[in-house]
Amino acid sequence: MNSKKSLNVKKAGIVTTAVVVVVAAGFAIYSHLPFVKVNKAIAAGNKYTESADYEAAISSYEKAIEIDPTSVAAYSNLAGAYLSLDNKEAAKETLLSGYENTENEYLIKDYRTLVLNEAVSDMNSASTDFDTVKKILTVLSEDGQNEDALNLLDSAYERCFSDSYNYDVNALFRGEYCESAEGKTGSFEEYSEVIKTMLSAYDNYPSEHLKNIILKYSVPASDSFTISTQDVVSYNELIAEVTGRLGSDQAIDSVKECLTDSQEVLGIFTDIFTQLDVGNVDELRDFIVSDDFITLRNKFLHGEETPQENTTYVAISREAIIINKNEDSYSYRFLNFDENTDTQGVITVWANFFEDDGIQRNSISYEPASVGGEYFPHTKYSVTYLYSYITSGKSTKVAKMNYRLDTTISLEDGTTDETIVGDWGGPNEWIMDIDTIESRIRA
Repeated sequence: MNSKKSLNVKKAGIVTTAVVVVVAAGFAIYSHLPFVKVNKAIAAGNKYTESADYEAAISSYEKAIEIDPTSVAAYSNLAGAYLSLDNKEAAKETLLSGYENTENEYLIKDYRTLVLNEAVSDMNSASTDFDTVKKILTVLSEDGQNEDALNLLDSAYERCFSDSYNYDVNALFRGEYCESAEGKTGSFEEYSEVIKTMLSAYDNYPSEHLKNIILKYSVPASDSFTISTQDVVSYNELIAEVTGRLGSDQAIDSVKECLTDSQEVLGIFTDIFTQLDVGNVDELRDFIVSDDFITLRNKFLHGEETPQENTTYVAISREAIIINKNEDSYSYRFLNFDENTDTQGVITVWANFFEDDGIQRNSISYEPASVGGEYFPHTKYSVTYLYSYITSGKSTKVAKMNYRLDTTISLEDGTTDETIVGDWGGPNEWIMDIDTIESRIRA
């Protein structure tokens, strides 16, 4: 009886031992399951985060992702650790890659929130520029109904263009003439890219709100901005693309009129600039009596309606135009020599009333390119077609239409060297320097 009982105890011991072995083996297998290892790595990362050891936390979260690239918690916590180290770019990359691997909406929502918060930070620190706008557009390109993004894009408009926010809007569409401009600058290519990205977002997520924002961005929020003539054509084409898809408004139509007119006006001077570039000043004689020149001159002389600013002396140059806001409309003018000493040359149309016996004079001046961008010595050729007396034969005074050339060279010390050629190119041409003329007057 006792021996039998002893045998049963032994059996029980064997069974118990077997159970322990099985349980231990099961635990070993369990602890090596991927989801267990991931949870352990995340838990370790969380402990490191609590003790502010963010580098160690990052390592643990990265280990969790390496084991399971679809762990939403690992991506979220890793992004948080990066943010604790103020590494926003790494945090954004983590959330974005997490979304790509998991398609979890919370991760992409956190990514967009982080991007928009960066845009808000730019605005609060008065450092808004096109990079800020691009951040907002990364959200709108995928989530075009995001009201927070739309409102931020709207708010960024004034800050991105306005001089009051320390943005050098005059250099926005800069050409070579102002590469050295100080302040925050952009380029037309960048501006165009921003507008086209907005249009693409509108195509995917059309709304009245986004439409109005795009129309607003189509004209800079500044009372005055400069655009290089090389970008005028592209800007005109960009506006046409916007209005063709979204319609237009008064501001856009007015700016477009300035751009179109500047191209037409510059076209009138293309050939004469070519001649003047190689020193053929003589060509000005025929040019100032041409129909195109007189028609343009008369617009200013008689105050005809034109988007080009109406002044007495109208500069024409090839580098850039300045577009100015006048209440609800815009006007433009070309840069003059004083505004751009690096110019290839400036022609000035004289639109002042000056009649000889009822005949209006035609006058023009030309300032050739400076040497090395220096203003002095400054040369100006002035040509006038006028009705005046010339000396013919034995000091006989004859009234006729003739040309007069005035060449003036100004030096830095304030002195000038001036020569006048009367009946320039005619049979009774005469040349006299200003000192001789003044001496005769004094005599």
